[in-house]
Amino acid sequence: MAQYTYDEQGVTFNYFVLSVLALFLVPLTLQWIYQTFKDAKAKAGKTYCNCEPCKSKSARLAAARKRSAVRHVANARILFIVLGWILFSFLAYKISMTEVHKVVWDPYDILQIPEGTELSDIKKTYRKLSLVYHPDKAPKDQAEEYEAKFVEITKAYKVLTDEDTRKNYEEYGHPDGKQSYTMGIALPKWLVEGSNSYFTLAFYGLLFGILLPTHIARWWYRSRRLTKDRILNGSMALFFKELKENSTHRDLIDILSTSVEFKEKLTIRPSDEASLVPIVTIIKEEMENRYGQKFEKSKRQFSAPYCYKVKVLIYAHLLRVEVTDAGLIKDQQFIVETSVHLLNGLLQIALVKLWLQSSSRIMDLSQSLVQAIFPGESALLQLPYVNNALLRQYYRSKKRTFPSVQKFLDAPEDQRKALLKPLSNDQYLDCMEVAKAIPQLHTLKAEFRVAGDSILTVGAIVTFILKLQNGVVVGVESAKTNGKGVEQSEINEKEDEDDEALDAVDAIIEGKKEIKESDERISPAHAPYFPGEKKPYWWVYLGDPKVNRIIVPPQKITDIVTKKTIKIQFPGPPKAGTYTFSYFVRSDSFVGTDLRQDIKLVIQEPSDLPPEDDIDDTISEPDEDSIAGQMKLMREQGISGAISGPPKPQTNQKPKADDNDSDTDSDSDDD
Repeated sequence: MAQYTYDEQGVTFNYFVLSVLALFLVPLTLQWIYQTFKDAKAKAGKTYCNCEPCKSKSARLAAARKRSAVRHVANARILFIVLGWILFSFLAYKISMTEVHKVVWDPYDILQIPEGTELSDIKKTYRKLSLVYHPDKAPKDQAEEYEAKFVEITKAYKVLTDEDTRKNYEEYGHPDGKQSYTMGIALPKWLVEGSNSYFTLAFYGLLFGILLPTHIARWWYRSRRLTKDRILNGSMALFFKELKENSTHRDLIDILSTSVEFKEKLTIRPSDEASLVPIVTIIKEEMENRYGQKFEKSKRQFSAPYCYKVKVLIYAHLLRVEVTDAGLIKDQQFIVETSVHLLNGLLQIALVKLWLQSSSRIMDLSQSLVQAIFPGESALLQLPYVNNALLRQYYRSKKRTFPSVQKFLDAPEDQRKALLKPLSNDQYLDCMEVAKAIPQLHTLKAEFRVAGDSILTVGAIVTFILKLQNGVVVGVESAKTNGKGVEQSEINEKEDEDDEALDAVDAIIEGKKEIKESDERISPAHAPYFPGEKKPYWWVYLGDPKVNRIIVPPQKITDIVTKKTIKIQFPGPPKAGTYTFSYFVRSDSFVGTDLRQDIKLVIQEPSDLPPEDDIDDTISEPDEDSIAGQMKLMREQGISGAISGPPKPQTNQKPKADDNDSDTDSDSDDD
């Protein structure tokens, strides 16, 4: 076996560093490439209309991406990846160019004879070499070299002339037989030299004594300050204290303005007070003229200037008051994006307390912030080129309104063009394109079910099944008279398809199938006044407006592209009776697209369940070794009974009728 020697060249250490670098660099690089590709794909799919807010937002985001590309280089992760691959390439090149000197002791090579040489020839060669390299015949300046060579020749001769020693060498590569050895990471010589020991110790002390504990301490401190949704605990404490069951939209904005995030991250400049004065003047006029409300400072905003600044800029955003100061524009963008995120914290508190009205208003405010529409204003303000002046002029002359974008699309074309009369043809087409892109949700079917039962009973786990469609829905009646030759058989087939879909949901409830997520993904919302890109989602929940309570907490849905079947499970009421609830489908990004509809939940006593069908005695029992027999055992005795095998025969057999009743009861229990 080869003799192990210390690697003074440090080649083994280079291999170790190369392996560690690859362990970190490969996954980080693949993740970075995937994220870059994903971002590029998302950018390619983004479309903006030609209205001024969309153009301005598109230019601002493009400029921000260029600035972020410069900052990207300074990003710690990207910097690590770049420097890591540079170091990786350098080490790989150094290893490839390094000649590794392997010291292998070979007696044949020392005596300069081939392997398998006869013993007599070995002795002859030894005598010749010993005469040449004997220390007595060495020149004075080569005495040590000759002596070392003579020792090697003598050692080689003894190994090859002794039978046992020669056999050990030939089998194990060592004269003494099989040797044990150890492997280790050979540090480069410059790293372990005494003159560099202080630098090495200082490096390890800095890395493991200061940097690593500091990083862990910062991570621990940040994690302690944030909730799982990355909201400061201080903000959540304020929300919990200030949020009330009947909080209005104005109250919610006041609560948002007190968030600790704004206190810590928002810059208060001496020039802000003067810059806010004209904005506040316009806001006061708008609030007075539109809603007959006053815009004033709250008690907290007198003592905390940042709270008042946040409130002013949120109102300016909702009322679409132009902000010209560059510093305030940047502050407003940060405030709006952060406020939408903080609303999730307010919603969590409202849901914990089951407040239906407050939860609905929080969702309304989320829509308003995304679309820059004051709560209660027309949903048509989401369309490009549409403003309050245009709407007021049309409503006064025509004496009609459009409560939603869907109603606007359903109206005759002459009415749509009358509303958008001031717009050019290209602007009208842009407006219609955006209107068609706004989701139009419709309910195809909504019902309550219990897996395995035909009725809903006390104490059962009820599943609320809601089938939604995004887009124009042609009903059965309108399909019969739409002039397109739709046959009643086709309509029945469509209803059968819906029933099959709901049967598939039943199979999901019973655990027979798995839910497959849709491959389609919703595109970003058209929100020209929102600072960044916004992927919309929906809240689906059950509530009882009569008592202002949420019955079933919201389920967040993100992929309603064409059709979506949603199931929400909850424990049924403890008493039999008829309960009237409402189901809600609320968007976080679009105004006027929400659904609300009353639905009845009928709960009956378990005794009202229909009797189980009698088992046909003429059907033979399945073989115990067959799959059907194993299934029967699992129903009767559970999985453990099927594994242990068929039960032992009993001497006292019960009547056949009892056996049937037992089977029926067992099946009923399993259901």
